[in-house]
Amino acid sequence: MELYEALIKAFNECGKDIVKTNVLVNVLSDFHALDKATRRILQAFVQLGFGESLYDIIHDDAPDKLLKLQVYEKELVNQGFQEGHVSYVMNSLLYALGWINCPPEPLDTAKHYDWSSQHVDLQVGDCSFKMVFVRGGSFDMGGTPEQGLFAAFDEKPSREVILDDFYIGETVVTQKLWKNVMNDNPSHFIGDELPVERVSWDECGAFLNILNARLNLNFRFPTEAEWEYAARGGITMMGNKYAGADDSNISDYAWYKENSGGCTHEVKTRMPNELGLYDMSGNISEWCGDWYFNSYAYGGTKENPTGPSVGNARVYRGGSWNDKAIACRTSKRSFMNPTYRNKQVGLRMVMSNK
Repeated sequence: MELYEALIKAFNECGKDIVKTNVLVNVLSDFHALDKATRRILQAFVQLGFGESLYDIIHDDAPDKLLKLQVYEKELVNQGFQEGHVSYVMNSLLYALGWINCPPEPLDTAKHYDWSSQHVDLQVGDCSFKMVFVRGGSFDMGGTPEQGLFAAFDEKPSREVILDDFYIGETVVTQKLWKNVMNDNPSHFIGDELPVERVSWDECGAFLNILNARLNLNFRFPTEAEWEYAARGGITMMGNKYAGADDSNISDYAWYKENSGGCTHEVKTRMPNELGLYDMSGNISEWCGDWYFNSYAYGGTKENPTGPSVGNARVYRGGSWNDKAIACRTSKRSFMNPTYRNKQVGLRMVMSNK
């Protein structure tokens, strides 16, 4: 069932005098066939106060009523939702209300929309790379229900985390970028567009310091919370087990032991998650800034947590080419001495948006 058909049915069954936000709550509860992203956008409409305004706008014959609704469309795009998907939801609503005459074109859920407006394009030597804007928000970090019985003891208890805005690398750091900054290449698998690996946490810290000096910016390791929030899709998250995927389509989104052929692969050769980020599940694991602690029971601050102040091992996330698919889950945690190298571990950068 197309979204506009579901909306029309809801309006017909409930009447256009339905109180406040219930018009969309009914749609969400009655039409479970709607894809997760569409329902997430509708939920955001409600959170922005759209339902209450809809009740008033339906009865408003003012010529600017369409402009009033478009305010919500712009706000959702600003929050990081895909523009094409938001337009589809908006046009479905307008058609259901009878304010436009043609139903929207069916949404191609496999299409990846242009996220260039959310990018910062940067250049070092002959290497260009992108940093993707991530709108801050709150989420439940750790072994949430979709992780099932695979959630380990150190992913529990799940806890609410609140994050500020940040930028994160569209891809992991490639060998080409590493060579342009460090003038060497420690990787086991060689190729400019392959992830850099066999880099210790300490060496990655040196890389970030040199890159900051060259570009006069503020690159750093992601915190565990930032990494997991971005992997899950940020404000657009759909509740998947993996970054952008679930068990049925993980091979479309990740390189892991069962499909990698025993090696890393060039970045951006699998599908991205909801934020347009590649390889957050699989291909190469990624260092985080946090010291490892074996429980979230004493997770410290709720806002922008950075982990324990001391420790013996640093966290890395995401799973790799040599891990089984289940080890590529968004909440899966791993750790290693910060001086160690491993051909399964590399780096994805975060940049302050201040």
